[in-house]
Amino acid sequence: MTHVQNVDGQGQLLIGDRVSPITYHVAVERRGEGYSAKVEIQAPRDWLLRQGFETRATLVFASGAQAELEHDGRLDVSESISVILQAEPLEYKDRQKLIEAFPEADRSVH
Repeated sequence: MTHVQNVDGQGQLLIGDRVSPITYHVAVERRGEGYSAKVEIQAPRDWLLRQGFETRATLVFASGAQAELEHDGRLDVSESISVILQAEPLEYKDRQKLIEAFPEADRSVH
């Protein structure tokens, strides 16, 4: 696996029936002929709790694609004030499929 690039994008975080704009981070790695994208967000703990977050949320990318973000266990006030939520790595068979999901990666992934 070869690290290719890190990019940031703008999406929507869906927690229950609440949708909020959020910045996400994507780390792209080359895997043979395809690509793997690791997606995460960083958000304030108290904001997540006010939104009703417990363990999972849905990140909706600008492309319309979605990824489930998770926290290890139920989030509560004993956590750090800044929380990282991560998705399972997303796999793409080629560059075109990766760029369809993450248009912001177009200039940085070859």
